[in-house]
Amino acid sequence: MSESYTVVTFAYDEEKTIGGTIASILANCDQRLSKLIIVANGCSDRTVEVANQALKNAKADYLVIELSLGDKCNAWNQYVYHYLPEADVHFFVDSDVTFTKNAFPILFEQLLGSEGKNAVAGLPLTGRNIEQYEELTKLYSCLFGGLYGLTDDFVRRIVKNKTCLPIGLSWIDAQITKMVNDDLKDEKDDYQHRVTFVEGVGYEFESLKPWKIDDIQLYIDRICRYKTGQMQEPYLDALPYSEWPDTMENINREILNKGVKFASLGKVAPFRHKVLKRLNRKFSSLPRV
Repeated sequence: MSESYTVVTFAYDEEKTIGGTIASILANCDQRLSKLIIVANGCSDRTVEVANQALKNAKADYLVIELSLGDKCNAWNQYVYHYLPEADVHFFVDSDVTFTKNAFPILFEQLLGSEGKNAVAGLPLTGRNIEQYEELTKLYSCLFGGLYGLTDDFVRRIVKNKTCLPIGLSWIDAQITKMVNDDLKDEKDDYQHRVTFVEGVGYEFESLKPWKIDDIQLYIDRICRYKTGQMQEPYLDALPYSEWPDTMENINREILNKGVKFASLGKVAPFRHKVLKRLNRKFSSLPRV
């Protein structure tokens, strides 16, 4: 098989942005793109319709998948375990971003040419916290959902290891970062910088507007999600990757039983009810991957 890569984008009610994301993917890939996959998870808007319209004249092979559950971890697991195409590198992107010129072939070649690396990170090139996120990527090998690529070998090892992202996990990027830099080793005692990047190559997004009600709500939801993930993190850190649970339900229950005090939430304290709502989600009836 000649060298190739795939791109998958996960979308949850992204009818306003997914058309632009798809157009940007297609514009910044080359002939080595073997497949573009859109995973719409729990969408209640026109995301799927807009995606299909944007793909109508695409020259690349593509697939649009609809999942009833609105959970990115479940969408990620479904792709990796049931829809993963044959390719050398698999790119994962969000559905509300656009990409720099030729981002995918540049990052593809960078990863293939970097011995001992499991992933390549696209750099965030916009946003009020751009310097912080660039530092996390360059100095600490962090990955962010806007754009990253994993080697096929690494993804296949995830499957062989039977590791899934637990449904209901709120800090997804942090856990994928650890899997990559720990080289998926259950002992978690060999953390090294196993992520590469290319200066100036990455993704862009429209910053939130503090005068827009929808953006304010999105920001509140985001900081509540991050705080929930911060509370969940120590429990997953204590478990081997091969023993991660299917869902976060039991861990969330343990967090709730210990109590979620206002003082522990910092700036999120006024939205404690939203954090509690996340922790109280039930997943026991969901099918396993």
